[in-house]
Amino acid sequence: MKTRTYYSDIYSLEEPSVYSALYRQMPAYRREKADRFLFLKDRRLCIGVWTLLRKAMEDLGEDPDKISVGEGKNGKPFLEGSWMRFNLSHSEERVACSVSDSEVGCDVETIRYAGLDMAERFFHGSEYDAIAALQGTEEMPRMFCRYWTLKESFMKATGLGMSLQLDSFRIDLGDPIRVEQHVDGREYHFKEYDPGDGYRCAVCSTNPEFEPSLRFVDLSDLV
Repeated sequence: MKTRTYYSDIYSLEEPSVYSALYRQMPAYRREKADRFLFLKDRRLCIGVWTLLRKAMEDLGEDPDKISVGEGKNGKPFLEGSWMRFNLSHSEERVACSVSDSEVGCDVETIRYAGLDMAERFFHGSEYDAIAALQGTEEMPRMFCRYWTLKESFMKATGLGMSLQLDSFRIDLGDPIRVEQHVDGREYHFKEYDPGDGYRCAVCSTNPEFEPSLRFVDLSDLV
C-alpha cells in the first residue's frame, strides 16, 4: 500500500459535545493520558490525533476497539496483532497520523522563525549552511521547518526518536530527498506536504510509495 497521512485541526473539539463524544471513543489508557495534561489544548491534541488513527484503522479494515497498542524499543508505539505501522504528530492546532505497511514516522510543525543559533546547535553543517544562506528572507523559516520536519520524521521512523542526535545524520534536499546516515542499513524515503495553512508536514518510511496529498479530516464528522 502507499503510505497515507491523515491531517486535521482541533477547532471542532472546542465544542463540548464533540470533545465528549471523541473522548469516549478512546481506550481507557489514552483517556488517562489526555486527563493528565494540564492545559485543555493539549488534551484536545491528544484526542484529535488518536481520532485520526481510529479513522485510518477503520479505512483499512482494522477494528480500533479490538487492537491494543504496545511499546517497542525506545518507546515507539505499535499496534499489537496488526500489520499496520503508524506514527502520530501534532503542533499548535494541527494533528497528523501516517499509516503504512512499513516503518513510518511523521512530523507536523508550524512555520515560524527560528534563530540561526538553534540551526547551528542541532543541525548538520550543510543543513545549517542552507538555512544561513537565506538569512533575512521570508524563505528562511520555511527552510528551517523543512529540515526540522524531515529530520524528525526520520528519527521517528527509525524508532530511535529523540535519542538520535539531530546532527548525526544529514538530509539532502534533492529530488528525491535522501538521508545520509549510519543508523542502520535500511533505505528511507521521504514525502513533504504543504497544506497551505502555515504548517508543514513530512513523512519518512521504508516504503517508497506515498499518497500524493494529505487526507484532510473534519473531526466533527467522526462523532
